[in-house]
Amino acid sequence: MAPKEQHLALSSGLGLAGFAVANFWDYGSEAIECFKEEIIESIIKPSKETAIHHYLSFFQDIYKEIDSLEEYGDISAIYEIVHRIIDEVNLTPNLPTPQFNKCNDQYGHFECKCYEVIEPWIDYAIKNSKKINDLIIHSAFQFIFQDRRFLHDFHLELSKLIKDEMDFIKHKYPDYVTLKNRIRRQGFPIWLKQAVFYRDKGTCVICRCDLSNLLRSQNQIHIDHIIPLNVFGTNDASNMQLLCESCNTSKGDKSTETSSINVPFWNL
Repeated sequence: MAPKEQHLALSSGLGLAGFAVANFWDYGSEAIECFKEEIIESIIKPSKETAIHHYLSFFQDIYKEIDSLEEYGDISAIYEIVHRIIDEVNLTPNLPTPQFNKCNDQYGHFECKCYEVIEPWIDYAIKNSKKINDLIIHSAFQFIFQDRRFLHDFHLELSKLIKDEMDFIKHKYPDYVTLKNRIRRQGFPIWLKQAVFYRDKGTCVICRCDLSNLLRSQNQIHIDHIIPLNVFGTNDASNMQLLCESCNTSKGDKSTETSSINVPFWNL
């Protein structure tokens, strides 16, 4: 079954993803702690709302962004940014647009007819802020999910939380914890297998052998935890990579080996 197509806010998503990755070492621990309970719920078994989604939500807030834009002193600038974001997430409302070229206001359009037209756009963005945030976060995840090196570092940091919070996890989710106080292994849903296979181009990320089996079925596909459960890794959907049977077996349950090799659209 082919992945479903969807409208993505790639420009806003790329900006959020870049900011979240660049600031991980400064704010990663704080963000993980801030969304601790939500993250723990997402890591006990594979979910489409991953720990990465919660981490991204630490930085994404359209309401605060609009509020901070007031420093521009020109509501037309606020409108342009709000309109661009709303249009990008494919939520453009049926509202009239301001005619700045017909307005002579030189003081930020706060006391002209433009303000009456712009205000409903701002109100609409605020009213739909959760949906806008979710769509931008979902788009940002598409970029971060391709960066296995960042996923490795993120889940290595997350493993510290799992270790520290194991008593809480065991109390709240007893069926998902082993006798050795580790997260219990769960099955991989079809959507996750497809996503990991698609992202890793049907290739073992360590030895680079072909796992597409288009010519002959000589290599068995394995979905591997980047940070193993035995070292407080999780079943979070973003903690997975594609390996062949040989690499998965030799990697063992303590190694966090991964690879930053990808297939570019063209090589330099």
